[in-house]
Parts: sequence; structure tokens; C-alpha cells
Amino acid sequence: MDLPHAPEFSASTHKFDFSSLPLLLQRGLDYIQQGYQSDGLAFLILAREQMSPDQTYLTTVLDAFLQRYTYFQRIQHDLQEVITRFAEARQDLQAQTTRLESELSELINPREALNLSLPSLTNTNHNALTNSPTDQVHTALSILPTKEDISLPELTITCFGHFEVRRMGEPITLCSSRGGQKILRYLVASPGRSASCDKLQTLLWPEDEPEVAQRKLHIAISVLRRSLNEGASSNTSYIIYKQRVYALNPAVKIHTDVDAFLNDYRAGQQQPEERITFYERACHLYTGSFLTEDLYADWSFLQREQLSQIYLTMRRCLANHYFKHKRYEETIHSAMAILKEDRCDEAAHRQLIQVYAAQNRRSEAIQQYQRCEHVLREELGVQPQPETVTLFQTFLCQAMPINTANI
Repeated sequence: MDLPHAPEFSASTHKFDFSSLPLLLQRGLDYIQQGYQSDGLAFLILAREQMSPDQTYLTTVLDAFLQRYTYFQRIQHDLQEVITRFAEARQDLQAQTTRLESELSELINPREALNLSLPSLTNTNHNALTNSPTDQVHTALSILPTKEDISLPELTITCFGHFEVRRMGEPITLCSSRGGQKILRYLVASPGRSASCDKLQTLLWPEDEPEVAQRKLHIAISVLRRSLNEGASSNTSYIIYKQRVYALNPAVKIHTDVDAFLNDYRAGQQQPEERITFYERACHLYTGSFLTEDLYADWSFLQREQLSQIYLTMRRCLANHYFKHKRYEETIHSAMAILKEDRCDEAAHRQLIQVYAAQNRRSEAIQQYQRCEHVLREELGVQPQPETVTLFQTFLCQAMPINTANI
């Protein structure tokens, strides 16, 4: 049985018949006209190698095409590097912002700050009793604890793959309110882990009147705080409120898998001799996309893409390292992980073809090339790069068995 899209074999030589330049050009044109651009491109590349100096026009056309493709790939690579650097700068800024806020909280006595912004509770007891329930909730949330009151245990939060909050190793059952859960995820992902009332109201209830949205926000915050604090013997809360801003309590230690992931990534960049160890640990933390519960939310999109690009950068480094040291199974694992995150990563497809070829797994190498071609055509409407096609054609020339009926 003939291989799909593959060149013909010569029964006498057991190799491809590349001796006729017109035949190569004709076959390449035939494949391109039939929609199999990658196969046509492979024949044209082979034809280019056999062209004589007097065939200037055809040489110019083929060279121009290859140059344009190379230029496109270079621009794409530069863009990915810019996205990665932007993600690093943004995360660093977030870390510095959080650090500054933490230092300021140590300098300012919460009760003194409260006295500057709120009227005396003694003078407003009568008004508090006559206010609406919404105003009473608002006032209660505005009372900040003193430093001595802080006794809440630290939290461990998972954002990759699925969202989970743990306290002292045990998972916390969050409130059933979708709004409350979304508020918590938004606070965890936000700079300084805080957000204004207006921002949260617009995020969750953009169509409601301000008074209605405000009432819903207070209710959602109330049930969220109750679920977070349940079982914790403390007179304060994980979520605090001041000057129309909600925030995760800066006095409580909060560990997230995202912070650990980025710390290992930065450590790997700064310590080349330990890079592989740091990258392996970071990639182990990446169990799925960032905040999949908010997969289609505008506010989480950019951060999700940035983290994905960082993950792909580390995975590519690991795959190259493993392949260089002939650790083929680990190379396959990393390349597969890349394709799980980005099905159109052609370099990962090529690496798998190379590994399968090195292991003499010919059928899998052929299937991987066909899978690459199909994905690129379906997802992007393009054909594999010349580098991929040449790699595959070279593999066929060197390793294709005489009898292909069983492949």
C-alpha cells in the first residue's frame, strides 16, 4: 500500500527516484494543485537542489518563497520572546507591589488609620441601628483588626488546572455562591490581591443598577468570608475592607502554585547550572491552564497566556536538554506536554519525529508527521515548514523499508 502524500519508490534502487528534474517539478506542482502543499514543497526543495545555474527564474521563485517563510518564522519567534519578557516584568511588578503594601501595613496602626477615615463608632451607634441591613454589613466589614488580633492560619491556593484553597493541608469547602467564588479567584489573581467595590460590581453584575449590584456584592462577600473563616478560631477575617476596597488580609501568609511556578522560573534563569532542576519543578506545578473556571473571562486571559508562554519556554528547554543527552522517553514526555498546551507547536512535532527515528520507531515517526500536517492545516490553514518537510523526507530516504504494505 502506498503511503499517503509520499514520493514514489524505485524498485531497482529501493530509494526515491530523484534523477529527473522535470519529474520532480511536475510531481511537486501536482501535489500543490491537489492541496497537499507539504508534499509538493518537499519535491520542489529537492528539485531546487538539482537546478543548474541557467535556470535562474525557477531558482528565484523558490528562493523567494523560502525566504518569506523564514522571515515569518523569525517574526513569530521574536513575538513569543516579547510576550515572555512582558509576563516576567508584570509578575515582578506585582510582587513588588505586594511587598510594598505589606511593609506599609507594618508601619500604619490599623486602628489609627481607621480613625482617620471613619467617624467614631460611639457617636454613630444610634445611626447604625437605624441604617439598612446593607449599611450595617458595610460598617461591620470596615472594622480592621489590630495586629494582636491576627491569628489566622496560612492558606495554600491552587490556580493551575483547578481552583482549590487549603488551610493547614485540608481543603476548604467554599461558599455555594458563584459570585463569592469568582470574587476570591479575582482577588487571588489581582495585583496586591485587592479590588475596589466598583470593579467587583462591574465584573459580576454589569447590567444591574449600582444599588442592586452593591447589595449583591455585600451578600457574596459575607458568605465567602464565612466559608473561609469556618473552623478557624480567630476574631478577624481572611478578607478585609477599607475605603471601598476589598483585599485578602495581608497579615495572613498565602502560598500559591503560581508564585512557586514563577519563582522557580526566575531561579532557573538566574542559575544556569541548576536550570533543569528548577524548570522540572516548575513544570510539575503546571497541571493545567490558569483558572480554568474563568476560561472565557477577559480579566484572566492575558495572565493565562503569559503563564502558558513561560511554561512552553521551560518545556522546550527541558525537551532540548533531554534530547541532547539521549533521554528519549523524557524528551517524548516534554514534547507531548508542549503539544497538549499548543497543538500547533511545530518544533515539538519535529522533535517527536527525530526521537522516533532515533529509536527506529518508523511507523510512529510517519504518523507524527501526518498528525503535524493535519493539525496545521485544520487549525492555521498552513503547511509544515520546509525544515519539517526536509526532516521527514530525509528520514524516509534513510530509513524507509522496502515493503511499506504493513505501515
